[in-house]
Amino acid sequence: MRAALELAFEGGIQHASVERISTVSGVAKSTIYRRWPNAAAIVMDAFFEEVGPTIAYDLRLPIVENFCHSVGALVVALKGSRGQLLRELLGAAQADPDLREAFVERWIMPRRRMGREAIEGAIARGELRPEIDPELTLDLIYGAVYYHLTVSFSDIDESFAAKLVEEVLNPYLKARA
Repeated sequence: MRAALELAFEGGIQHASVERISTVSGVAKSTIYRRWPNAAAIVMDAFFEEVGPTIAYDLRLPIVENFCHSVGALVVALKGSRGQLLRELLGAAQADPDLREAFVERWIMPRRRMGREAIEGAIARGELRPEIDPELTLDLIYGAVYYHLTVSFSDIDESFAAKLVEEVLNPYLKARA
């Protein structure tokens, strides 16, 4: 999978053909096709494997700090060539229903589940008021981030991520005694 990612960073998803991936990795095309339907699917899996662990939530942290860390790490992880590759993967997923389903199943849903668990944990600990809507909260935070990264091509940074998280979560924080 590393070869697929390197080829995609080099020249985009189109550059990472199954034939090139096979040549660079030394893995037979038949072996590749047994696991993935096309090169874009390999690139997507490699991308998720590389970026996913860097943006994990840390449930030991207070909720605002937890989200600032995770969202800030996402913003940093998706700068430059990774951000360009994410835009290409999103574009490819629009045209390929199988890739779109895999994108939602392997990237979007796990992150939403982890974010929801972080919010629900903060409610259970008494950090957040129970009337917060976890799904809407995730939409507000990640919708803004993905908009800036994929549509407006804004140069956002960790300070933007922190301000966004604070604006969304602070109204629901319980007052500390």
